Amino acid sequence: MQGLEGIKVPVRQSNQVCPIHGTRMVYSDRFPTPFCEKCQLEKTLEEKKKFDQVNSIKIARSNLKRVSLVDNPDEYNHAFDNFEANEGTKEWQMKEATRKLAGKYFKDRNIHLNTLMYGTPGEGKTHLAMAMLNAVNKYSTPPQKCIFINVTSLFLAIRNSFDDPMEKWTEKYAVRTLQNADLVVIDDLGSESAMSSDKGEASQFVQRILYQVTNRQHRLIITTNLTMNQLKRTYNPKLISRLLAGSKGSQLDFSGIKDKRY
Repeated sequence: MQGLEGIKVPVRQSNQVCPIHGTRMVYSDRFPTPFCEKCQLEKTLEEKKKFDQVNSIKIARSNLKRVSLVDNPDEYNHAFDNFEANEGTKEWQMKEATRKLAGKYFKDRNIHLNTLMYGTPGEGKTHLAMAMLNAVNKYSTPPQKCIFINVTSLFLAIRNSFDDPMEKWTEKYAVRTLQNADLVVIDDLGSESAMSSDKGEASQFVQRILYQVTNRQHRLIITTNLTMNQLKRTYNPKLISRLLAGSKGSQLDFSGIKDKRY
């Protein structure tokens, strides 16, 4: 017999028979109570299976902080409970709307649903987008792979990979990672244009990557400070079509909310 520590333990057969396997039970000086070797092996394998399952769940839930690119680490703490909104106000309406949308992502991991949250800066879009992601990440069983991506941080990292072979966020890695996630937040869409001297249409580089991501990823939560008209002027019509696909009833206008950063 091999012990739990991997050390072989000499055993002797007893007169007792295992009622499950019909084999002679064994015992040893270290384990004087007769036991079935097959039962012991099955128990060990079952315990290993449970351990692996728990471990895989922990790894999946840690994916959010391990893989995401945030503008500020404090954003990981954003939740519905700490989003301040008085009942009846517009921010309260946005909070309730995003809570319901989070429920849809949570209940059906296969639903094709894009959420667009637009308006001027400081209205709580990033907070509620992360709150949605945190809720799905925490409560989904089996867990869903959730990723939060600040769009400027993403494209800076990809461009850094051109000169830094140690940078993991290559174009190929970014596209594959975002395509294979169960739910992705693309935060502050449009801010990446600040990286370019051309303030008009987004660069072909940016649009190519976004197009590849949206080619397979149909579960997006998008925040932007651009209006719908500005979005349509900034991005290719085919990309806009993909970003807005499945967003009927989930295009949320945050304009008019008092800046929540002050």
